[in-house]
Amino acid sequence: MPSDRESSRARILAAAVSEFTTFGFAGARVERIARQARVNKQLLFYYFGSKTGVFRAVLEQAADVAQVATRGTIPAGMADTRLRAALTRLAATLVAHPQLVRLSTEPPSPGTARDPRTRALAALAEPIRAVVLDGQGVGFFRDDVDPEFVAQLALDMALGHMVGKRRTGEEAAAANAWSQKTTDLLIRALGW
Repeated sequence: MPSDRESSRARILAAAVSEFTTFGFAGARVERIARQARVNKQLLFYYFGSKTGVFRAVLEQAADVAQVATRGTIPAGMADTRLRAALTRLAATLVAHPQLVRLSTEPPSPGTARDPRTRALAALAEPIRAVVLDGQGVGFFRDDVDPEFVAQLALDMALGHMVGKRRTGEEAAAANAWSQKTTDLLIRALGW
């Protein structure tokens, strides 16, 4: 059974995820976070020090979510099938964890020099980079294309797509179509 401290901290983090996802760093209000978490502001500041401290904890949590969501291997098979699986997993992760979309596209805030978003974005892009590199190794994909660039491009495309779909409420329905079209585009671009 979680202690009062753990329970309060978890409620603050859950409220902060909602607040920062909805309003971004600049629009988020500590008062709303405390009210939603059913704690006073002093307790929030005791645990996190500042609004920036709470935001950093939210970003760390988002990075952990991204790492867990992308853990595991992409099934064996042809490089194009594996790329399709990696992009489908990316789209599904962003649909299942919409806070990753908002927090990843939020401008850096003060005091986040070593921004946890870097870790989250790297975790999201890594399976794609690995599949492209493997595909190059077996001659399926062109070897004159940087796998890191392809992974970053795919991630940027996914985030851009999800930002647009978040506004229209079509994220779940469109994610599969997006991953199919993006995979087709990347396979054509990467093929010999």
